[in-house]
Amino acid sequence: MQRTSRATPHIYAALAASLAINLLLLVVETVAAWSAHSSGLLADVAHAAIDLAADALILVACRLDARLPPERRPTCEPLALAGLGALLVATGAQMIWHATNRFAAPPVVQPGMTTLALVAVTLAGKAALSHWMLRKARETGSALLEASGWHVRTDALASLLAALAMGAARIGFGRLDDLAALAIGALVIRTGAGFIRRGYAQWPALASWAGRSTRGS
Repeated sequence: MQRTSRATPHIYAALAASLAINLLLLVVETVAAWSAHSSGLLADVAHAAIDLAADALILVACRLDARLPPERRPTCEPLALAGLGALLVATGAQMIWHATNRFAAPPVVQPGMTTLALVAVTLAGKAALSHWMLRKARETGSALLEASGWHVRTDALASLLAALAMGAARIGFGRLDDLAALAIGALVIRTGAGFIRRGYAQWPALASWAGRSTRGS
């Protein structure tokens, strides 16, 4: 049975908190990426920017869902999940394209200790945020909140890859940074495809509502 959820003040508050925290982490990570000239970290910054757009999209879906009684209107979750997945797939493709072009030039990664510290702060923040959001998803039964939590956890893994590549660059393996960008792009595409599949799996409920509405009109 497909799990459905109805937007509640608790879910809305959790998504709003995620949006605010992701914005703060994006600022920190952007400073680190520009100071280090890191392809992998810049790819992760692009991913984090999509996180903000995704959180905003999910908040809109929750608002719409809250205004429509479930017995009369479809849930907005399938649309939000599919939209989030499409954003991720497009972002991952852009990351791979950018990293591939970087292979034509010599590596220019210059990570300092301050940069690595900023990346560590960002990584810890994303890990804590994903754990909190997944716990809230279990408490509320929200599929959207669960998807957003796994999205943040994927972003934390991407940040970890970028951090490891930057650490390798400090000892002379700068090309690993571009390889990390490629891996992050592939990870983002895989996550996006998963969200599209989840949205499509919930589509029968939406189609069923549309059929009932057509017959009743």
